[in-house]
Amino acid sequence: MTLALQQAKALYGLSRGTQATLSIAQPVIAMLLADDHPAPARLALATAAAFAGFFAVFAVNDLLDAPLDRLRRHRADPAQGFDLERAGLHPLADGKLPYAAGVAWVAVLGVAAVAALAALGTACVALFLAGAALEVVYCLLARVTPYKFLVSGALVTLGACIGWFAFSHALDPVRLGLFALWMASWEMGGRNIPNDLADTDEDAELGITTMPTVHGPRRSARVAFACLLVASAAGTALALAAWPSFGPLGVLGAALSAVFLLVVPGVALLRRPSAATALGVFNRASFQPPCVLAACALALLLR
Repeated sequence: MTLALQQAKALYGLSRGTQATLSIAQPVIAMLLADDHPAPARLALATAAAFAGFFAVFAVNDLLDAPLDRLRRHRADPAQGFDLERAGLHPLADGKLPYAAGVAWVAVLGVAAVAALAALGTACVALFLAGAALEVVYCLLARVTPYKFLVSGALVTLGACIGWFAFSHALDPVRLGLFALWMASWEMGGRNIPNDLADTDEDAELGITTMPTVHGPRRSARVAFACLLVASAAGTALALAAWPSFGPLGVLGAALSAVFLLVVPGVALLRRPSAATALGVFNRASFQPPCVLAACALALLLR
């Protein structure tokens, strides 16, 4: 493998490239909610801004968590299974990327994101900066409180809502409210708490405070499942409320993806709150917004 390819792979891992790319679906759905016939040039600019923004913010997490990640490097994956979160992760801790290069990567991406968002409106810039600040807060709370999953839900919601304000200045209390509720509950129940459940033993050894390390796996599984139910209901209700944008195909996609990617794995987690089951919830839930976007986009194309 050439040096350039190794460095590119390390930067991709620093930004958790797979998760960052999947996350693009969140603001794009909001774009289509705000304007179901978006101008192609503006849509392309907003999508590019989302790519840069997500890759920058995900990388910030690794920069701030580098000391903890160095402690993890000699531990095996506790869940013993494929993990979207860990694929190519922690290049700083593994010595595959200099810390200065990581800082430069975040700086370049951050500037690019802010520049693109500035062309879309000051509200977009404000939401991005607020989300980036919450990412820093989240990392600083690693050993402080088990309720930092609330911060994670808030920052994901802010990032997703950028798509709405890139195309609309209106505050639609129904559609925007349901979208925010979907994003926050999906992040908390589908990604954050299950990811912590998969790392419970490791986090306890490192002194990291999470729902599972403080309240145990069963209570954490119940909280995660409650969030997944809320996310399923909110996402489906949003599709119905935004019928002109989603259409019957979009509503069907939202409902089916909620059942098979959120509720079914959530029930499995309730029955067996193990690391492996939690990892399955995390992996499957990560694909729910992209599936909803695909159904919605197909509905718009068919129209």
